[in-house]
Amino acid sequence: MKRCVSGIVVSLLCSAPLLGQEPDRSLERIRVGLAAPLPLIRSIDPIESTLPKSLGIFTLVEPQLRGEMVRVSVPIGELVMRAVRSVTTGHYRRREAAARRRVAADIKAFEEQQSSLKR
Repeated sequence: MKRCVSGIVVSLLCSAPLLGQEPDRSLERIRVGLAAPLPLIRSIDPIESTLPKSLGIFTLVEPQLRGEMVRVSVPIGELVMRAVRSVTTGHYRRREAAARRRVAADIKAFEEQQSSLKR
Protein backbone atom coordinates (compact mmCIF):
# COMPACT_ATOMS: atom_id res chain seq x y z
CA MET A 1 0.00 0.00 0.00
CA LYS A 2 2.82 2.38 0.87
CA ARG A 3 4.49 1.54 -2.41
CA CYS A 4 1.34 2.38 -4.33
CA VAL A 5 0.91 5.74 -2.62
CA SER A 6 4.57 6.64 -2.96
CA GLY A 7 4.48 5.62 -6.63
CA ILE A 8 1.52 7.94 -7.29
CA VAL A 9 3.21 10.80 -5.49
CA VAL A 10 6.45 10.29 -7.43
CA SER A 11 4.62 10.16 -10.76
CA LEU A 12 2.68 13.33 -9.96
CA LEU A 13 5.82 15.18 -8.98
CA CYS A 14 7.70 14.08 -12.07
CA SER A 15 4.90 14.98 -14.45
CA ALA A 16 4.14 18.41 -12.92
CA PRO A 17 6.33 21.23 -14.20
CA LEU A 18 8.53 22.86 -11.66
CA LEU A 19 6.91 26.29 -11.50
CA GLY A 20 9.37 27.64 -8.99
CA GLN A 21 12.25 27.25 -11.45
CA GLU A 22 10.59 28.98 -14.43
CA PRO A 23 11.44 32.67 -14.71
CA ASP A 24 8.48 34.98 -14.29
CA ARG A 25 7.73 36.78 -17.57
CA SER A 26 6.67 40.02 -15.84
CA LEU A 27 9.97 40.14 -13.93
CA GLU A 28 11.81 39.57 -17.19
CA ARG A 29 10.03 42.51 -18.82
CA ILE A 30 10.85 44.69 -15.83
CA ARG A 31 14.53 43.74 -16.07
CA VAL A 32 14.61 44.58 -19.79
CA GLY A 33 12.84 47.87 -19.14
CA LEU A 34 15.31 48.84 -16.43
CA ALA A 35 18.27 47.91 -18.61
CA ALA A 36 17.18 50.26 -21.42
CA PRO A 37 18.01 53.91 -20.72
CA LEU A 38 15.12 56.31 -20.52
CA PRO A 39 14.98 59.00 -23.21
CA LEU A 40 15.92 62.43 -21.95
CA ILE A 41 13.57 65.32 -22.59
CA ARG A 42 15.67 68.29 -23.57
CA SER A 43 12.88 70.84 -23.73
CA ILE A 44 9.17 70.97 -23.44
CA ASP A 45 7.38 72.85 -26.14
CA PRO A 46 4.35 74.77 -24.98
CA ILE A 47 1.19 72.93 -25.86
CA GLU A 48 -1.32 75.03 -27.69
CA SER A 49 -4.16 75.16 -25.30
CA THR A 50 -7.81 75.11 -26.21
CA LEU A 51 -8.54 77.33 -23.23
CA PRO A 52 -10.77 79.16 -22.46
CA LYS A 53 -13.38 76.42 -22.36
CA SER A 54 -16.87 76.99 -21.03
CA LEU A 55 -18.59 74.59 -18.66
CA GLY A 56 -22.05 76.01 -18.06
CA ILE A 57 -21.62 79.43 -16.51
CA PHE A 58 -17.97 78.71 -15.59
CA THR A 59 -15.05 79.35 -17.92
CA LEU A 60 -11.72 77.56 -17.59
CA VAL A 61 -8.86 79.98 -18.29
CA GLU A 62 -5.10 79.51 -18.34
CA PRO A 63 -3.34 79.52 -14.97
CA GLN A 64 -1.45 82.70 -14.16
CA LEU A 65 0.36 81.91 -10.90
CA ARG A 66 2.91 79.23 -10.10
CA GLY A 67 1.35 76.03 -8.82
CA GLU A 68 -2.03 76.60 -10.41
CA MET A 69 -3.40 73.76 -12.46
CA VAL A 70 -6.51 75.49 -13.72
CA ARG A 71 -8.26 78.78 -13.15
CA VAL A 72 -12.04 79.12 -13.16
CA SER A 73 -13.70 82.36 -14.20
CA VAL A 74 -17.22 83.18 -13.06
CA PRO A 75 -18.95 86.05 -14.90
CA ILE A 76 -20.36 87.88 -11.86
CA GLY A 77 -21.37 90.97 -13.84
CA GLU A 78 -23.28 88.93 -16.39
CA LEU A 79 -25.05 86.94 -13.67
CA VAL A 80 -26.07 90.10 -11.82
CA MET A 81 -27.33 91.72 -15.04
CA ARG A 82 -29.36 88.58 -15.87
CA ALA A 83 -30.97 88.74 -12.43
CA VAL A 84 -31.74 92.46 -12.80
CA ARG A 85 -33.21 91.92 -16.28
CA SER A 86 -35.40 89.04 -15.10
CA VAL A 87 -36.73 91.11 -12.17
CA THR A 88 -37.37 94.06 -14.46
CA THR A 89 -39.09 91.85 -17.06
CA GLY A 90 -41.28 90.25 -14.40
CA HIS A 91 -42.23 93.66 -13.02
CA TYR A 92 -43.07 94.87 -16.55
CA ARG A 93 -45.25 91.82 -17.22
CA ARG A 94 -47.16 92.29 -13.96
CA ARG A 95 -47.76 95.98 -14.72
CA GLU A 96 -48.88 95.14 -18.26
CA ALA A 97 -51.28 92.42 -17.00
CA ALA A 98 -52.73 94.84 -14.43
CA ALA A 99 -53.22 97.49 -17.15
CA ARG A 100 -55.00 94.95 -19.39
CA ARG A 101 -57.31 94.00 -16.51
CA ARG A 102 -58.10 97.68 -15.87
CA VAL A 103 -58.82 98.30 -19.57
CA ALA A 104 -61.02 95.20 -19.75
CA ALA A 105 -62.92 96.34 -16.64
CA ASP A 106 -63.34 99.86 -18.08
CA ILE A 107 -64.61 98.48 -21.41
CA LYS A 108 -67.08 96.23 -19.58
CA ALA A 109 -68.30 99.17 -17.47
CA PHE A 110 -68.63 101.33 -20.60
CA GLU A 111 -70.60 98.62 -22.43
CA GLU A 112 -72.93 98.22 -19.43
CA GLN A 113 -73.44 101.98 -19.31
CA GLN A 114 -74.24 102.06 -23.06
CA SER A 115 -76.67 99.16 -22.80
CA SER A 116 -78.49 100.85 -19.86
CA LEU A 117 -78.88 104.10 -21.86
CA LYS A 118 -80.41 102.28 -24.82
CA ARG A 119 -83.18 100.84 -22.68
